[in-house]
Formats: sequence, C-alpha cells, structure tokens
Amino acid sequence: MSALLSVQDLRVRFRTMGSLKALTTGTADPFIDAVCGVSFEIRKGETLALVGESGSGKSTIARTIIGLQPAISGSIRFDGQELVGLKAAERKSYLRRMTMMFQDSVGSLSPRLKVQSLLTEPFRIHGMSNRHPGAEAERLLRMVGLPAEFGRRYPHQLSGGQARRVGVARALALNPDLIIADEPTAGLDVSVQGEVLNLLARLQDELGIAILIITHNLNVVRHMADRMAIMYLGRVVEIGSTERIFDHPRHPYTQALLSANPVPDPDAVLNRIEIKGEVPSMLRRPTGCEFHTRCQYAQEICSRVFPQPAANSDDAEHRFKCHFPITCESELVLEARPRIKWIDEGMEPGTLMSP
Repeated sequence: MSALLSVQDLRVRFRTMGSLKALTTGTADPFIDAVCGVSFEIRKGETLALVGESGSGKSTIARTIIGLQPAISGSIRFDGQELVGLKAAERKSYLRRMTMMFQDSVGSLSPRLKVQSLLTEPFRIHGMSNRHPGAEAERLLRMVGLPAEFGRRYPHQLSGGQARRVGVARALALNPDLIIADEPTAGLDVSVQGEVLNLLARLQDELGIAILIITHNLNVVRHMADRMAIMYLGRVVEIGSTERIFDHPRHPYTQALLSANPVPDPDAVLNRIEIKGEVPSMLRRPTGCEFHTRCQYAQEICSRVFPQPAANSDDAEHRFKCHFPITCESELVLEARPRIKWIDEGMEPGTLMSP
C-alpha cells in the first residue's frame, strides 16, 4: 500500500540568538538542530506513534508537517505532493485533508467563541459557506458523543474531556485523511483517557483515517498504534511494528523506555533498566552515537562513529541505528493486548467506566 504521508530526511533548526549577538560573540552557528534527518511513512488508515522523552522533537515534527514550522531541508510528501517549499495558498488545499489536535485541549480553543463557532470555523476558512453552521455543529458533536446543546457553551464551560472531544470534532470537520494528535490524553483522568482513545479508535475504524499520535505514554502506544518510532535528540533511533518493538527491542534506549513502563499487575516482575545521566543539550550534541553517554552497552567506537541504519533480517520494516543492537529476547513482561475497551460499547456516549 502506498504511503499517505512520507517524511524523508527532515531537518528543522531553531535560532538560539540574534544575528548581532552572534556576530559580537563570534558564534559561527547560532542554531540548534531540533530534528535531524527524520524519515517515516504513514499509510492510509494506519496509526503511527512518535515516542520519546520531552524535548526529543516530536511536536516539532508535527508542527512542521502541518506548516506551522518551516523545514530547513528534507521532504514531506502528502498523497504524492511535495509540501516543503509550497506557499501558504498552495498548501491550503492539502491542509483540508490533514488536521491537528493540539496538546492543550482547552488552550487551543478561542475563549471568545462558542463551541458552534469553533466547530464551523474551518468551513469559513476554506470558503465552504454552503454549509449550515447549526446543522454541521450538531453533526460533529454527535460524532464525538456530545449533545447538541454543547454548541452554545464557551471553552471555559467545558471539562478537560469535553474540550478534548470538541478538539476531535473540530479535527473531523473537513473529513480529513490524516489526524495529527499531539498528546491526546495529556492532563486527563484515566477513565477519560479511555473514552478519548476509544473514540479515536472507533472513528478511525468507521472513517478510515490515518493517525500520527505523539506521546510518551507507552500504554497509549501499545493499544493504539500499528507502528511506532522511537526518538532521541531529534533522531529516530528505532522504528517498526508496535508488537515487534515491544517484544524485541533492538536499540538500548528503546529497551530502557519499555522497561520503565508501568504494568498494572502487582505480581509482575520486571527488569527495570535505569538510564544513567541526563539528556545531553542539543547545543552540545555528543559525537558518534548520541546515546553513548547514557548507554550501558557503549564501547569506544560508539563515541566516534555515528551508527548507520540497519534492519532485521526477517523484518525489513523494523529498523534501528545502533553499533551493538540487542540480540537476546527481552525479559520484560510485554504480553500482547487488544485495544483499550474501558467503556462498555453498549453504554450511552459519555458514560464513564473505570478500568
């Protein structure tokens, strides 16, 4: 199946100081590389998760895909069309087919507009004035399990879970092919997280939408994502199917992340792997493999030579960058589980049920 979204060798930089200060201080390169040569693909109807510690570049990639942050180099192709370098007017038709759910569910909603206006704003922006605002708002609210009267509320009158549902409804307004969900469960109670995840899974099954989910919550990844990409200091260090990576991580950083993931079983015995040291500053990137300063398996070559991409001999889609990849089977308790079903599907929308 051809890729709906293809990101190749993407690079994003941020300036750390003004031109005058850089000149007076003799700083030749006043930039940091927030994203360094990232590549991945998302197929139609698929969910890919970007996983990593805070500051690893996940949200920057999302903002660059959607056009809120320029790329220095690389390629972003959506349904075969190159987006890097396009003017805003040229990108507009493609932005109708991809939408973003921002991390701050309430902060991303204008406090001056009622929910109905927030939901129908995309129609106005894209010149679709033939849509009836009230009917469209009611349709979208119904899709996410909220009653029509919520259209008359302001964002400050919504709970966190309700605001997140409104964000999902707004993302669905133009019938997109791709939704970029940045930490969709951030700040929500566990039961409400389950509602939101079930909602996204149901809408994906019904509408065939592809989802790029950005999170550091591995339980969300386990239950939502078909494939996952592990990021460290702006690079993808491992990518492959979620089941394969959870069962057989090849990069030491991935192994450490998985070992630290909470398991809801008090009798489970896990081999916790502690990552030593702090995440290096992007201003002073380590030479060679950037994880070598924290890696328990690092050897001398790791500090000098950057590892080239490699793939499993029996799974070409499972790729990693490591001089000494993990070969033994992980001893973590990582049994396969179905998607989260924290809400009884026979219940009315909005009914909470504890996990």
